Amino acid sequence: MATSVNLRLLTPYQSLFEGEVEGVIVPGEYGEFGVLAMHTKFVTTLKPGVLRYVKDGQTVKYAISGGFAEVHQNGVTVLADSMERPQDIDADRAKQSRERARQELENRAKLEPRQVARWEDRLARAENRLKLAK
Repeated sequence: MATSVNLRLLTPYQSLFEGEVEGVIVPGEYGEFGVLAMHTKFVTTLKPGVLRYVKDGQTVKYAISGGFAEVHQNGVTVLADSMERPQDIDADRAKQSRERARQELENRAKLEPRQVARWEDRLARAENRLKLAK
């Protein structure tokens, strides 16, 4: 019986990781979910959050901005808009992005619904990056 999970972490620009891990926790649209060996198959959307996996007893974390995950019997493929390791996050830039989004959302009544959604997404991404950068 398999005890590991094949994990693939992909963005539109690069493959960040591909290999066997002990388990994965992914921020799904409806809450976090974990994947272990022999998991049930499904596909889901992802929200901004922290993806965690365990390899050789060590936990590795990435800030992801959303995307999709495909879970199959022997693994999971994560297709994210963007992924960053904590050490790669520019906290000052993330703070500026958060403040800009907050300012824009203060005038929500003057914005079109798609603009509100875009600024809410930017706010969620910035807050997620700052949470992981700590």
